[in-house]
Amino acid sequence: MYSELYSCPLTVILGTFTYRGYKGWTVLPLLNYRVSLLRGGDAWRAVTNIREPQWYKRCLDTCRSIADGVTSTGSIEIDLSLNASFYGGIGTYILLETGLRPLSLDLVNTMVFKFYLKPYTSGGGYVEGGLEDWLLLQTGLREGLMKPVLDACESLGSVKDDTCIINSDLGKVAITRGYINEDGWLHIVPDNSPFRHVLTLENRVN
Repeated sequence: MYSELYSCPLTVILGTFTYRGYKGWTVLPLLNYRVSLLRGGDAWRAVTNIREPQWYKRCLDTCRSIADGVTSTGSIEIDLSLNASFYGGIGTYILLETGLRPLSLDLVNTMVFKFYLKPYTSGGGYVEGGLEDWLLLQTGLREGLMKPVLDACESLGSVKDDTCIINSDLGKVAITRGYINEDGWLHIVPDNSPFRHVLTLENRVN
């Protein structure tokens, strides 16, 4: 019997920027790739549908940090995942003297846009773009408008057949209004309310 559940999303780092000497990143938590921690007494059990070991480790470390009440780890990847787990949607975060802080947060219109991820087979990494382009991308995803998404993507990645393709830390991310049926692409869903914490309450009758 488990008394507590923490469910945490895998977070994709879409890219980075530098603005007036400040470093920042734009990230996206995923609804359909997660780690769940279940507690029964003093024992913990991890359950996941993530097959890639490095992805799983990042998500697991994030979830363990949340369960332990840790809000900053000193690792940018984990701290970005921690923030994305709490805030949700597509988020742009900036590194200040006090640590990572949200600069801009937007819900993603998942009724309009479909997202796909093609994992790297070797090497790869996220891109550096302009802050204005990341914010334009966020605005387009919030409003359900393809034109600002594609306009931003001209600078952040590439555009092909009305599809925006950005090199993230985990692989190529495609943003489109259609479907991708080619081999190697995973369907991913942005999570607008990512972190779940469930407690089992015991009712006692005297």
